[in-house]
Amino acid sequence: MESETDERVQGFMRTLERGRNRLESVEVPSFLTKLALLGLVAFYLLVTAVMAMRQLWHDELFTYYIAQAPSLGRLWEEIHLDLNPPLLYLATRGSLALLGDHPYAVRLPSILAFLAGSLCLYVWVARRLRPSYGLLAMLAFWSTPFFNYAAEARPYGLIIGFFGMAALAYQNAVQPARRARSTALLGAAVLGMMLSHLFAVFYLAPFGFAELVRLYRRRKPDWSLWTALVIPAFFPFIYIPLVARFEGSVFPVAFQASLHRIASFYFVNIKPEGPVLLIALCAALLIAFRRERSSVPDKVLPRGWETAFILGALAIPAVINLVLMRSHGAFFDRYGSPAAFGLALGMVFFIAAYTNVSRLAAVAAGCVLLLYIPAENVLSTAAQLLHRHSASATAPIDAVEPELPLVAASGLTFLEMDKYASPGLAARLYYLTDTQFAIQYAHATIFEGIPVLKRYFPIRAGVEPFRQFIQLHRKFLVLGTPGYPEDWLLRKLMADGDELKYLGDFPGPYKDTSLYEVTVSGSSVTY
Repeated sequence: MESETDERVQGFMRTLERGRNRLESVEVPSFLTKLALLGLVAFYLLVTAVMAMRQLWHDELFTYYIAQAPSLGRLWEEIHLDLNPPLLYLATRGSLALLGDHPYAVRLPSILAFLAGSLCLYVWVARRLRPSYGLLAMLAFWSTPFFNYAAEARPYGLIIGFFGMAALAYQNAVQPARRARSTALLGAAVLGMMLSHLFAVFYLAPFGFAELVRLYRRRKPDWSLWTALVIPAFFPFIYIPLVARFEGSVFPVAFQASLHRIASFYFVNIKPEGPVLLIALCAALLIAFRRERSSVPDKVLPRGWETAFILGALAIPAVINLVLMRSHGAFFDRYGSPAAFGLALGMVFFIAAYTNVSRLAAVAAGCVLLLYIPAENVLSTAAQLLHRHSASATAPIDAVEPELPLVAASGLTFLEMDKYASPGLAARLYYLTDTQFAIQYAHATIFEGIPVLKRYFPIRAGVEPFRQFIQLHRKFLVLGTPGYPEDWLLRKLMADGDELKYLGDFPGPYKDTSLYEVTVSGSSVTY
């Protein structure tokens, strides 16, 4: 009885194996691959269109206001309020002129640039392995938290676009029959990175590592490629004043670059999609677990320079952290966004090697990721939109003691509330500044420049020195988050012994939700 069952199971497995081999041997028409790629592009545009419907947040408002400067001369002047080169603002300015004043128009340059970088990744992998693995690389890349920057009006979408273009141009440039235009395109893409972000020079690390491996193998430098990589890297030297300003800022310890931040980057950015990537990987291996690894051709394994490139991309966050540790500068995970290229390439090479470049394995893994991406991004955006609609419909803060000034403890909340709050609320909204107290209680001067912003941006709300404000207002409201690293106001008020009455949480589209009524004690006003 047991022998009959074993024979049936073995027969079933042989049937599955024959069916799988037939599917693997079928030549997929090129138009089907193009159709699948077109479907993914349409899917991307739909998802990012939904994501782009949310309101602009604090950093995006810098892009929005600078791009709307009355003249190009004024735009160049206002760039110094932010820490980015001019390309982002010029692209956004053109998009706003074309589509009008809408959040989607502000985010369109990032949406298109991120898509361009993703398509370059597809071509890179499709040429190297097969088209199905190119599609899988795109989906693996999109499954990372950095997909959020595809619909954010900051320079990270541009960085992804130019980094992908540079990677593809570099792949073409290292081929035996190299064309001169490949080197020229590499130089242009590197220049695009330099025109997009202050830290773009660090994004050359993968190319530098790859060239060092090629130098070791070839025993002579490839001067044309080094020229294409190095000459554009001199462009950021004109941003030295911006670098000095960045290094002169004081950041909370929680945000400063450190060895802990290096480990945190990889943990935080792998943790959300880690289970999904693992399921996708298991699905791929399950499809082809009986295939012989010994038959895998050597060309499927990463070449020396490809391995160096992948490791170099993954090392970008560590390199930036180590440099910023010298000046105690802040490191935010978005600075390391090109590392997602290394993650995607590492995953597809692993699956290709362990499944003998099985097309079915790539499709199985891709289907898992395809289900995850909209669930992670569209649903979260829909929740934000619903939350914003609910908050705007009730506007509870507007009705809370409307005769009292409302102070935003955070510069993030202040700038966003100034843009989106009702005229009545904006008229009694304030942000308070004091560099001494900001350093003393929060070790942060990030928002002490808001008075300067008010001279350039159309800010409706008031910005006043802390000491002057409490001389005039003995009672006021504060919207804040106790213990948030960048915010000092609530800590200062509590240290002074002022009375803070908690009025409850008022959920809305802003970072802060806790509302307090503050009564200033007599001793606090004697500065």
